[in-house]
Amino acid sequence: MPVTVRRASREALCSVHSGQAPPGREPCADAEPRAEAAIPKSPRRTVRTVTALILAAIMALTVTACGPDRGLKVSPEGNPSPSLFAPNTEAAGQANEPFSLDEVRKAIESSSGIAVTGSATETAKVVADCEDCLKFASPFLSGEQKFQLVTVANPKQRNEIIAGAVISEQRGEPRLELIATGNQLKVSPGRNGTLVVQEAMFADGDKACCPSGWSVQVFRLHDGRFEPGQRFTRLNGET
Repeated sequence: MPVTVRRASREALCSVHSGQAPPGREPCADAEPRAEAAIPKSPRRTVRTVTALILAAIMALTVTACGPDRGLKVSPEGNPSPSLFAPNTEAAGQANEPFSLDEVRKAIESSSGIAVTGSATETAKVVADCEDCLKFASPFLSGEQKFQLVTVANPKQRNEIIAGAVISEQRGEPRLELIATGNQLKVSPGRNGTLVVQEAMFADGDKACCPSGWSVQVFRLHDGRFEPGQRFTRLNGET
């Protein structure tokens, strides 16, 4: 029976290029001594030789295919992939600069959750009603432009993140660039000025503590807007 995936209702664009497994090794060239080459081979011996070469090639490809996947890895929230979630954010400075948490809150409220990329009106209501639900996360740079990052917690379960918002500075004022929403969200700066959004994926019967899988999406700044890339998911151990 197909597995039904339960996802949070999204009001925002909330997505990853996967690499390819390393190519197989080239088969080694035939290195038989010239003395043997001069001896004519029987048809049966020729068939055995060709069969052995084909089997060797298949085994080499199989070993390569089973080797380590150098593509994108989706990791549990407590153990994020270093290739995605471990950029150098020190150059971005303090999380509360240039705007304080109150200034960021007012920017989200005044925009009613309508961001440059996407919208999330319900998130704006949570920010307005729950003062402790809004927290700073690590800021990041895209080129020379700084972006502040805040997370929004579930008012009923404060250890669960339900949204992440990106704030930029425009003419000395905070501007809401992006709001991403989802189940048990994790938003983190990625490499090369990207934003990585990872969320839990639930199948029917899953408990809140134990999602069946994860979804990862990378946002890249393009022409002044954060655009979502390909979504990479893993559900019940399959990608």
